[in-house]
Amino acid sequence: MASIPIKDPKKIKEIFEALATRQKGDVYTLYFEFALSTALRVSDILSLRKKNIRNGYVHVKTMKTGLERVIILNDSCRTRMDSYLKTKKDEDLIFPFKRQWVHKLLKWAADFAGLDAQYISCHTTRKTAAWRFYIDSNHDIMKTMYLLGHKSPKETRFYLGINDEEVNHQLISVSWR
Repeated sequence: MASIPIKDPKKIKEIFEALATRQKGDVYTLYFEFALSTALRVSDILSLRKKNIRNGYVHVKTMKTGLERVIILNDSCRTRMDSYLKTKKDEDLIFPFKRQWVHKLLKWAADFAGLDAQYISCHTTRKTAAWRFYIDSNHDIMKTMYLLGHKSPKETRFYLGINDEEVNHQLISVSWR
């Protein structure tokens, strides 16, 4: 089953709350915040080392596309990341997790939040970040496309799940009189 973005901010908050209850809740919530803040793929996040983050910027060469990216962290994520990285060496992985563990953890947290876990995967954070960026950018498909490193608006629309159902839902709410 393909993953979908989490569009409800209350559900995102509930996932943060669920992750915080775990033994390493501070690290798990930081991972979730970082994933949402950067819109990076899980493979890129799990390969990052302390040296890849400098002065609030993430420097990464993406594994899938080979693109060199420099991504700014928002204040909340930067503050938490700076504090977390104080105990790490430059070559240390930021998040020393396996992809399978992230997958299992996100499914557990989504279930805790009352979401259908069959639609949750490691890619959910990237899709959720893209959806929020798309909404906050006043539906700017080109900026969202750039954020994701996509080659066409069509690819980004598909990725966001914008289809006839989404468009029709919006059309029915428009009143001209």
